[in-house]
Amino acid sequence: MSTYNYESFPLDMDMHDFLAFPRALAVGERAPNGDVLDAATGEPVRLSSYWRSGPCVIEFGSIT
Repeated sequence: MSTYNYESFPLDMDMHDFLAFPRALAVGERAPNGDVLDAATGEPVRLSSYWRSGPCVIEFGSIT
């Protein structure tokens, strides 16, 4: 492997939003409810449907 995903990560979002990202959601804070795609089925599902069955870990990815 000679590269990792991309050669560079261009900032294609508003700089204010980019700089605010680390403070957008604190560790342990409940995520806002909304629609996400189920990775197994590709179907949209509400986050709250996962919360009903117990603790839920959500991974958003990273910029490395």
